[in-house]
Amino acid sequence: MEKPGPWPPRPQLDALHARYVVEVVEELSLCPFARKCRELGRLHRPIFPAPPSPHEAAQGLAEVVSAHPDAEVVLLTFITRGALPGTPPAPTQAERAFADTELFEEFVREVRDAYAGLPRAPARFYMVAFHPAYTRVDTRRPLTADSLVPLLRRTPDPLIQCIRADLLDQIRRQAQAAAEVRFREEMARLGPEFLILADRAIKADPELSQDIARHNFASVGAGPGREQLEATIADILAQRRALELA
Repeated sequence: MEKPGPWPPRPQLDALHARYVVEVVEELSLCPFARKCRELGRLHRPIFPAPPSPHEAAQGLAEVVSAHPDAEVVLLTFITRGALPGTPPAPTQAERAFADTELFEEFVREVRDAYAGLPRAPARFYMVAFHPAYTRVDTRRPLTADSLVPLLRRTPDPLIQCIRADLLDQIRRQAQAAAEVRFREEMARLGPEFLILADRAIKADPELSQDIARHNFASVGAGPGREQLEATIADILAQRRALELA
């Protein structure tokens, strides 16, 4: 049976997704460019009230970027009943597919391919899945920087985070340059012969995503930071669940 009353309740849902960006991503410093991007008006959140096809989602991203050429982050947000644990199963098959984390990740891959196949995509984007049902893969093992990542990506509804590729590439180059400076400084402290070896060494470029994962693990992997993370996400998801159960 379809849920009575207007669905989705847009003002409340918009507020919850805004809370996630500000209170989780920004205030816990999970992303180095999130706050500046939002304050400059370069973050956009197109809402899909019903599950689209991969091509429709890709076309939606292209339309946002065409309308806002300076867009840096686009959050393709899919309002999905039944995706959050503790809510009834979605009334439609399409929503039930989006409620499944593995099927949603497959959908993200299809959107990525569809966007790459557009005849005139306005800009390149890196795409990552976020989902309210993400949990730890193996609770028997100690939490690590990698296993923390899905816990950070528990949003009120499934969404695809699309980050402009040239922005991320620029930040990656800056991170690589900073890492090289630190490496040379460490070698110089050991002596001039080590600095010579450093100049001759072929050093692998650091991965920005790994740097961010290590930073986030140090900040919210344990202790007060982890407690604040869990409390904030739990409150956001509880309010999202209440909207669906009302």
